[in-house]
Amino acid sequence: MPDRISSDLIANLLDGECVNRDIIVDNFSSLASANNRSVTFFNDVKYKDDLLKTKAALVILKKEHSNLFGGAAVYVDDPYLAFAKVASLFNKTKYFDHIHSSVVLGDNITLGSNVFIGPNVVLGQNVRIGDSCFIGANAFIGDDVSIGNNVDIHPNVYISNQVKIGNHCEFLSGAKIGTDGFGYAREKNKSWFKIPQTGSVVIGNNVDIGSNSTVDRGAIDNTVIEDGVKIDNLVQIGHNCLIGQNTIIAGCAGIAGSTKIGKNCMIGGAAMIKGHITIADDTIISGGTGIGKNIENPGKRFTNVFPYNLEHKDWLRIANNLKKMGKK
Repeated sequence: MPDRISSDLIANLLDGECVNRDIIVDNFSSLASANNRSVTFFNDVKYKDDLLKTKAALVILKKEHSNLFGGAAVYVDDPYLAFAKVASLFNKTKYFDHIHSSVVLGDNITLGSNVFIGPNVVLGQNVRIGDSCFIGANAFIGDDVSIGNNVDIHPNVYISNQVKIGNHCEFLSGAKIGTDGFGYAREKNKSWFKIPQTGSVVIGNNVDIGSNSTVDRGAIDNTVIEDGVKIDNLVQIGHNCLIGQNTIIAGCAGIAGSTKIGKNCMIGGAAMIKGHITIADDTIISGGTGIGKNIENPGKRFTNVFPYNLEHKDWLRIANNLKKMGKK
């Protein structure tokens, strides 16, 4: 975490326009809680009063809002994105080489530099961990796992055998990667015979997976999470799914096995997605929406509880008609 950052450096980072150079800040705060060493951001006119009262040394905002604030500023196109980038400067933790005495290490372990491994961690056989990684207390990492550089594995994370993880990933506490998929074949007497789950999970770069989310291993082929995917807490990804690049999935969503989700999709909380279907790139699925068949055309938004696969505009029309009927 840096001690002090100049307004020039912040403007360069954001490709923004710096109105007042050589302003020095040492923390990032909200408009209301900022002090005279804070950098903050303004993105919504409903917080105009907070902007007028803020004690911040530097405010990030759109140039079109410059008439609302006469203090030191950096003008950018998207203050919310700028907030994320600047906040990350104040949230960097430097890890150091440390392996707690209680760690259980298998044979043939390869560790990069600046790797921190906390208490009661278990590493299986043939595990490879890259540079600048953090592994929190009680994490379990199985045999033949490969982990890239700059990966944060929070306490109580479970990573099963043969999982491959890229660079700059983060797994929050309780995440389970590579658990057995839900696969059963039915016997003649209607009992269930478990199908061995012999695939694994392959995770790309810059992937975040939230607390208590589960990514099942493939039944035969691998489950694949591509670069830039962001998965919230309490999400279920079934076996043999493919989640496309830069797709984001909110909490409590459930994606059944063998579903292929395209790139740049946005899936709302508690969405329900049937197995063995394909969803096109740039699809938006609203929270609580059920998807039961393929979505073939990219760039559509779907919102419904029932029936499945209504486009958002059609759902709004039907909901409005139902509302009118309820007033009669």
